[in-house]
Amino acid sequence: MQAKTAQADKKALAEKKAAAAKKAAADKKALAEKKAAAAKKAAADKKALAEKKAAAAKKAAADKKALADKKALADKKAAADKKALADKKALADKKAAADKKALAEKKALADKKAAADKKALADKKALADKKAAADKKALAEKKALAEKKALAEKKALAEKKALADKKAAADKKAAADKKAAADKKAAADKKAAADKKAAADKKAAADKKALADKKAAADKKALAEKKALADKKALASKKVNSRTQIDSQQKRDSKTELLTVSVSLNTGKIVSIASIGILASAILVSAMVFIAG
Repeated sequence: MQAKTAQADKKALAEKKAAAAKKAAADKKALAEKKAAAAKKAAADKKALAEKKAAAAKKAAADKKALADKKALADKKAAADKKALADKKALADKKAAADKKALAEKKALADKKAAADKKALADKKALADKKAAADKKALAEKKALAEKKALAEKKALAEKKALADKKAAADKKAAADKKAAADKKAAADKKAAADKKAAADKKAAADKKALADKKAAADKKALAEKKALADKKALASKKVNSRTQIDSQQKRDSKTELLTVSVSLNTGKIVSIASIGILASAILVSAMVFIAG
């Protein structure tokens, strides 16, 4: 705004100075034209006078011979004309001097006014420069204060961000440690459960095998007792045909052998199936632990 006002003042001063210069040029031109007109008029008068004098001289020469009185009259008239011309010239010179004086006074007045305007403009410029310097200083101080404040805020923000980043990193590390501990515990619990299940499956298979072995032994013992009882009964009864006894005995032996083989085969199948199940469980648990790890 101040720069705009200073520019407007500068423009107004330039226009004013240009107007004064234009007016001075116009006055100078008018004076020159006036002087030229006076000179032209004086030349015309002089020429007219010369022509008139020549005419008078010619006429006087012509009339000299004829009219001496007319010559005297002509000389008198010529003297009167000369005096009138002198008076006219004196009047023109006086007027020219007055015009010159008036022009000088007008120029002096214009110069005085121009000096006053120049001084006023210089005073106004000095005041504007002083104000501009004060405004510039105030603006520089305000800018320095703003930059100092911005720097402080930037530093505070950076410190706050660094603190937040540090806290976030600590929280992230704590969360990662907590998750790692939880994953480790879960893996340990899973492995322990798998080991426990494998041990339980192994014990169950062992118990089942022991039960099968115990049942096979009991069946074998019962069969032996039944056979001994049958032998004792056959030995006591002698009314039965010996051939029939032999055939019966052979059949019983065959059945006993078949039963023993069947029990042995069934026990072997149970043990094989239990072993396969334990092995599959162990493989499955190992795979789950490996995937979880």
